[in-house]
Amino acid sequence: MDTLLHLMESYGYVSLFVAMAAENANIPVPSEVILGFAGFLISQHVFTFWTAFFIACAGGIAGSVISYGLGLYGGRPLLLKYGKYIFFNEKKFALAERLFAKYGGIAVVVGRCLPGIRTFISFPAGVARYPFGKFVFFSVIGTIPWTLLLVWAGSLLGSHWHNLVQYNHLFVLIVVLLCLAAGVIFLIKRGLPPAWSRFLYAHRYSLSLAVFSAVIFFSFLGAFPLTDPDEPVYGETAREMLAAKDWLSPRIFGMFWYDKPPLFYWLEMLSYRLFGISDLTSRLPGACMAFATVLYVYYRGKKIFNPAIAYTSAMILASSLGFWYIGHAAITDTALVFTLTVALLGFYEKQYYRAYIFCGLAVLAKGPIGYAFPALIVLLYLLAMRRLRQLREMKLFSGILLALLVGLPWYVLMYHTHGDAFLQTFIGYHNITRFAAPEHPGRNSVFFFIPVLAVGLLPWSAGLIPALVQLRKRAGVYRDALYFCVLWAAFIFIFFSLSKTQLVTYIAPMFPPCALLLGWFFRDRFDAGKRSLSTILSALLPGLLLLGANAFPLHGADVVFRPALHVIATLLGSTLLLAALLWLRPARAKAAFALTVCGMLALALAVNGLLMPPLATTLTSAPLARYVRPPAQPGTEIYIEKFLHPGVTFYSGVYGKEWKTPADLPLSAIQRQPQRVYIVLRKTTWRTLCRTRNEAARFRIVQETATQLIVTNH
Repeated sequence: MDTLLHLMESYGYVSLFVAMAAENANIPVPSEVILGFAGFLISQHVFTFWTAFFIACAGGIAGSVISYGLGLYGGRPLLLKYGKYIFFNEKKFALAERLFAKYGGIAVVVGRCLPGIRTFISFPAGVARYPFGKFVFFSVIGTIPWTLLLVWAGSLLGSHWHNLVQYNHLFVLIVVLLCLAAGVIFLIKRGLPPAWSRFLYAHRYSLSLAVFSAVIFFSFLGAFPLTDPDEPVYGETAREMLAAKDWLSPRIFGMFWYDKPPLFYWLEMLSYRLFGISDLTSRLPGACMAFATVLYVYYRGKKIFNPAIAYTSAMILASSLGFWYIGHAAITDTALVFTLTVALLGFYEKQYYRAYIFCGLAVLAKGPIGYAFPALIVLLYLLAMRRLRQLREMKLFSGILLALLVGLPWYVLMYHTHGDAFLQTFIGYHNITRFAAPEHPGRNSVFFFIPVLAVGLLPWSAGLIPALVQLRKRAGVYRDALYFCVLWAAFIFIFFSLSKTQLVTYIAPMFPPCALLLGWFFRDRFDAGKRSLSTILSALLPGLLLLGANAFPLHGADVVFRPALHVIATLLGSTLLLAALLWLRPARAKAAFALTVCGMLALALAVNGLLMPPLATTLTSAPLARYVRPPAQPGTEIYIEKFLHPGVTFYSGVYGKEWKTPADLPLSAIQRQPQRVYIVLRKTTWRTLCRTRNEAARFRIVQETATQLIVTNH
């Protein structure tokens, strides 16, 4: 590709013509890149706009004619000979002829505008012997908008033309999904073998749920770097453990670290070992845990409720904003959510040994709460339902022993290896002190998690209160299961609301029980077949609030997030308003639900594929880390602000010296050192230093991004 772009710059319009002809003659040269670079050359006054446009169109038409000729004169025997390898036969050739005879113009025009399809659309036209004059005419019509758009975009972006490349994967993914959907519809209409039809119908819920969850959780995992500070903390810990071949002791910056148990680190290490160290492999374990949680909620929900409620609940869980976020991030919360979900549903279904095993795994995911949460939630449920006698059948002795055998050995080995330092730091500070004292003073409140829950359950959160009201009126045969879900969610919400240290991801274990409650509620509305004010308002109110969020003021460094806010608020808000209109007609209730799910999928793809890559420079220290790495020779000192330290180390391999506040940074001593010293920090911190420390004026900026910079003493 670099060679091709160099040829374009060196040989001008001739190379542009040849490249576009090759792309349209079945050679998969990406026209998005070619035309984008041509637009860049226009911005640099190497090409002129209209000349480049006409040359590109001419090359595209010439390549299409070549491909058409191959299909017309040699394509049919060639494809018949080798067609079995690409699933072609005589019957399908006849179908192609009929399609081009009936829809030829539309097929050519639409195909010319679709990435991936445009390269190969001309060959079938020749095979089907579509009239040459009409083919050329419709090819010209289809070529003009695509070429004009990309040349104009490239010239507009100027030196940033390569940004087109990072969005190309989104276009390709959308095209692939549309083609898969069209293929499924075609196969269904055409008729399938009876065995296939029975299989697809019997597994329609699980297959569609698996595809939806795979797309929403696994797409674009590596589209942008790990965001500061949390993602690179866990990525760097796993990287250093793997480098040290130490699967026991978490470590970071070359020192042992007792912040979290090892389960998520083990998953990341396994991902690194199998696929290498990258942004994608750092996020892969979290996505797998989220995917597994959704499927588990569905499969167990079928037993506890029914297939329809289970499917609705699992779809709500997968499409909830908060659960999608943690499922797409390299953080430990999804491991806790999965293990707690399996454990608690195991207790409810009286699958006790399964429950005890996953209690042990939950302890390895997050600590003592892996034992405490299931025990207290189940005890509260038994008290509320007046079923304390059930304790006798819960195999407490053997079950607790099994849970200890799974979860306790790591703690014993850590204590044996590191002694009291491990107990005092992990148990004393990270579990007791952080609950009793705020890690971020002034940010904790008993009301903190109310807006967190409301946003995290979007676009379904407004249905939570109507669901609770409906539960009191008529829970029916699912009363016990629904009360168990309510106690499960309420316990976690109240526990962390009372905690002095509060982070938005702490209440993530609430999402599965809330999804089950909401799934029952919406399914009940579907089956009622009556207009429901509660369901209309559950879509209308958050839709209006989201559209109103476009007016939310952003100041200072937060202004860079305005495009993301507008896209999220407008797309999701509009989807909910359309869903509210559909809820007005009971016959359209399922369509309203499907529209909301699809809207959330579109939002997820847009955020990860379009918004996050350009925003990444404001959220990650990866660009600065790449600058820091070459000078980091022996004897060169690097001071790194604590917030950026994990990311800089993950991407550069340089530990540096950590400092937390401006008062901790010895600017005077650094300025006097004869050798060059680098300081990596946020711009907000730098402005504070410039206001409060006179020595800052003697330092110069050597590298910066929108939110971070590197300064040096020489």
